[in-house]
Amino acid sequence: MPLKLHELKNDEDFKLVNEVEHEAYSNPFNGVWEITKGLSQEECCARQLSWHKSDLNSTWLYVTDEETGDVIGGAQWFVYRTNPYAVEQPMRTAYWLPDGPMKQIGDQLIRSLRKGRPARMSKPHLLISYCFVHSAHRNRGAASLMLKWGTDKADELGLQAFVESTDIARRTYEKHGFYVVDELNMDAQVENPSEEFSAMREKLGCPIHGWVLKRDAISSK
Repeated sequence: MPLKLHELKNDEDFKLVNEVEHEAYSNPFNGVWEITKGLSQEECCARQLSWHKSDLNSTWLYVTDEETGDVIGGAQWFVYRTNPYAVEQPMRTAYWLPDGPMKQIGDQLIRSLRKGRPARMSKPHLLISYCFVHSAHRNRGAASLMLKWGTDKADELGLQAFVESTDIARRTYEKHGFYVVDELNMDAQVENPSEEFSAMREKLGCPIHGWVLKRDAISSK
């Protein structure tokens, strides 16, 4: 069954993308996504859409099965033609979560994920923020379509591309020319943690291990 790549153009399509995102990042379990998704799918969808609309560097892609018309995967690429860290940015927190252990942990995990970006990504570059495929449609080429869009763009602009990857997804990125430049070890700690904090930290799978991968532009000359 053939697949088709699309660039996101309207809010209604993003609702379908977000539904797939929830399924994909739950199979297998992803602790960072548990923080990101918040307390409801509706709020998560609206929040991610607002993030996208507020950043002109953002492009959301999605893939459909042409036979059924179903959305089966999605990806968000950022194309930074200038250094996004030229002006210091406030650190993002899990502001969408109510105060409590989950927010405490979320704030620290987000900080762990993003803290190396200003030093590592201080030149114009592309960044994959999300890339996911519904668990029932994996190994059909959907991820490759979405990754090729970004790597072609990176080559066209002569820019490096980055992704912060889980252990499971690392091989997929490596097949598209990415290579490891650093490890991620994301965790959350407080002094004298409550039972609730410790239980939530364990539920989220902390410490969460991952990889920072980079891809160099390939010249067409």
